[in-house]
Amino acid sequence: MRVIRCTTPKAVLAVTLLAAACALSSCAGVLNAIEDRLPPPHEVAGGMLFSYSSPSARQVTLAGSFNNWGGTQGGGRYDAGIDPMSDPDGDGVWTIVLPLPPGRYQYKFVIDGGVRWEQDPNNADRASEGGIENSLIIVPQGVRYAAEAVTGTGISGTTAPPPAEAVSTEAVPVTFEFTAPDAGEVFVAGAFNAWDPVANPLTKGEDGVFRATVGIPPGSYEYKFVVDGTWMEDPANPDSVSDPYGGKNSVLTVK
Repeated sequence: MRVIRCTTPKAVLAVTLLAAACALSSCAGVLNAIEDRLPPPHEVAGGMLFSYSSPSARQVTLAGSFNNWGGTQGGGRYDAGIDPMSDPDGDGVWTIVLPLPPGRYQYKFVIDGGVRWEQDPNNADRASEGGIENSLIIVPQGVRYAAEAVTGTGISGTTAPPPAEAVSTEAVPVTFEFTAPDAGEVFVAGAFNAWDPVANPLTKGEDGVFRATVGIPPGSYEYKFVVDGTWMEDPANPDSVSDPYGGKNSVLTVK
C-alpha cells in the first residue's frame, strides 16, 4: 500500500516563518555590512580624507609613498609620529586629511606601532611595490584644496620655481635618466618645479632607460623620481641630503 503523508498547515506555517526569519536575518547582516562600510579616500575641505575602522586599535597611522612609508623607506625606522590618524569620538573609525598634490600614491594603515600593516578594505584600487601589494590612491588634477608639495616623505616647504621669463633666458638644459625596464611611468620632481609629481615626465627608451631634459636655472636643488607613484632618490647620484622622515632627497647643482 502506498502511503502519502501530508504536511499539516501548522507545520507549513512554521517552516515558512522560519525561512522568513532566516531571510530577514541575512538581509539585516548585509544591510549592517553596507552601513558599516566606509568610503574610499576622497576629497574634502583641506585635502584627501582617509578612513579606517579598527575599534580595538590603540593607535593607527597612515604610511605611503608620500611619507617614505612612515619613515621606513631606504632602511629607516618606522615613526609613529608621521601622519597619525585620530578617533576623537571613540567610535573606532580613524581618520586623517592630507593635502596631497595630484599624482598616484600607494599606502597602507599601520596599527598599534607596526603590529599590522593593512590595505584599505574600502578601496579596490591596488598597486605593487617591491612585490608587495598596497592600496592605491590617484589624486586628480584640479583638486579644490591648496595642495602642499611632498618629497616622497611628507609635506615639505619649497621655493617656487623662478618666473617663466627667467627660465627662458637663464635655464640650463639638464638631462635626467632613470633605469627601470619594468616601470610604466617615471617623473622627476624637485625644488625646480615646486615638487610637482607630474610636471616633468620622462620618456622610456628601448633600453629600459627613462630620460627627460629639463631647463633649470643655475642653483642647487633637491629632487626625486616618481616611479609608478613611488618617490625614489636618484640611484646614480651620490649627492643627497636627509629629509625629515628618514629618507633622502637627491641634490642637483646647476652651474
